[in-house]
Amino acid sequence: MQINPKLEYMGEVYKPADDTWLLLDLFNDSCAVGDLCVDLGCGSGVLGIHALLAGRCKRVVFIDVQGDAVETTSLNTELNRVDAFSLIIRGDACGELPIRVRSADIVLANPPYLPLEESAPSDVTVDGGVLGYEKALCFINASASLLKDHGGLFLVYSTLSKPEAIRSFLVNLGFKILAEKTKSFFFETLVAVEGCLTRESQSSPSGN
Repeated sequence: MQINPKLEYMGEVYKPADDTWLLLDLFNDSCAVGDLCVDLGCGSGVLGIHALLAGRCKRVVFIDVQGDAVETTSLNTELNRVDAFSLIIRGDACGELPIRVRSADIVLANPPYLPLEESAPSDVTVDGGVLGYEKALCFINASASLLKDHGGLFLVYSTLSKPEAIRSFLVNLGFKILAEKTKSFFFETLVAVEGCLTRESQSSPSGN
């Protein structure tokens, strides 16, 4: 069954693009289901809304640092009649989030992942940090805090954003990579991964 959420956009919100659809394809191919899911860096809300409409999540908490994204997601949950199953929060994945730790079954995360260009104006929707991967690490760290044991993380990033650092960080926090999809362009490759959090596999601090 094909699901096409109704979407409208307010202000400078990030609109669904190739990274969004790649992550959604990976999620659709998985068997992951959950009671409580988090759409982290929700933008338009398309990922979480799709999860609700498909019956893959019973409730979704939508989080974004950008005010336009919060307003857009609120509008779109109402348009798709899933607002009763939605909680929309303005919050920063690199800060403290007002959600109980280890409460989520699934996190869907599309972080900003492009390296910051000094000559270009800052754009919170795409700037991933000076090297491009810093925001992705924040999203992974936040996901590890929010997820229950054996919870699922669906994450997308780019080969422009230090993929080896992102992969290493995932493993060190206890994520086992279950599946991966890629899409290549002439200047980058997008990578979407499904990770399962197994805290017992986290790396021990040095010296222990």
